Amino acid sequence: MKIKIAHICSSASWGGMEMIVARLAYLQKARGYEVMVVSGKDTPLSAKCQDLGIDNQPIIANSFLGLSGFPCFLKYVKKTEPDIIHVHYSKDLNLAVPVKHLTGGKIVFTKHLGSYIKKNDPWHQFVYRGVDRATAISRLIKNNLIETTPLTEKKVDIVYLGTDTDRFKPDPAQRDSVRKEMEISDASILIGMMGRISYGKGYEDFIEMAQTLTEKKIEFLFIGGHSKNEDDYGNKIERNIKGKLSLRAHLTGFKDDRERYLQALDIFIFPSYAESFGLALTEAMACGLPCVAYGKDGVLDIIEDGKDGLLAEVKNVKDLIQKTNILCNDEGLRIKLGRAGREKVINEFSDSQMLQGFERTYKIAMGEQ
Repeated sequence: MKIKIAHICSSASWGGMEMIVARLAYLQKARGYEVMVVSGKDTPLSAKCQDLGIDNQPIIANSFLGLSGFPCFLKYVKKTEPDIIHVHYSKDLNLAVPVKHLTGGKIVFTKHLGSYIKKNDPWHQFVYRGVDRATAISRLIKNNLIETTPLTEKKVDIVYLGTDTDRFKPDPAQRDSVRKEMEISDASILIGMMGRISYGKGYEDFIEMAQTLTEKKIEFLFIGGHSKNEDDYGNKIERNIKGKLSLRAHLTGFKDDRERYLQALDIFIFPSYAESFGLALTEAMACGLPCVAYGKDGVLDIIEDGKDGLLAEVKNVKDLIQKTNILCNDEGLRIKLGRAGREKVINEFSDSQMLQGFERTYKIAMGEQ
């Protein structure tokens, strides 16, 4: 018998957490589960679910604590009777736990982002007692969850985010196509990064590094754009890229087919200062790209330095330059790390691994394992 799952995420943003909710629901539906997503009204997640053909109930109000959506959510849960209420946004526990006490079922909570607020007051004691099982997307987030909430280590599993290794894979034909399209010479070493242009992603460090790499024919590719609420910062970064790197820099903006542009790269840089996990990094590794990343937080779960990528000291641009230069000057090492990185993602960070991890957690929550 397949489990009936109701995912809940009222977030009005569109980032890694929201993307994973939609992706996970889609994959579970493809495996034959009865899946629904409860979201905020008129949110990007709601629109994405509709595009993917996922049953979506946009009933959660976006007010503080989300409690104004309680009557609608209670009615919906009574009608659908999900086996698992899977909460992804911590605020939504305020809604899900009281409903669980009135209807039954089990709650699984996934922690996507770290928090510095300790939640040990009476209300949060009540809320977290209602969580049957929790998952964290990295060791960092697991430790943070245990430190800031009443949950104990025995109740928390690590389930890494999944990457579609059939979509993100080496594709030499796409490499040639994208380079021709963007007028990038096949003789150039193309170094790039991917992600939303927002503070903390390390764009300034990348630009500073890129300015020093002048000995070889090296060009740079930036895959991603900025949201409307980040226009000032995003426009500043784009001006710096064009002003300081000139014709050696290429910007794509947001791309739904970002895997296609990854193919054009020779080296991928992930200079983020702090990441709960690092999905862009695993996508690049799945494409067979040798990667240099700042060695901190969730990245430490992904890369083993020297084996499947190179780690640099956080915010140490000189170290970032040194590690990048090593790859620029050693094609054999690029090939070796690229192959090892893809194998790592297939074995530990694939969609299949993510699905299996959540299935185990669901079964534990339901007392079946």
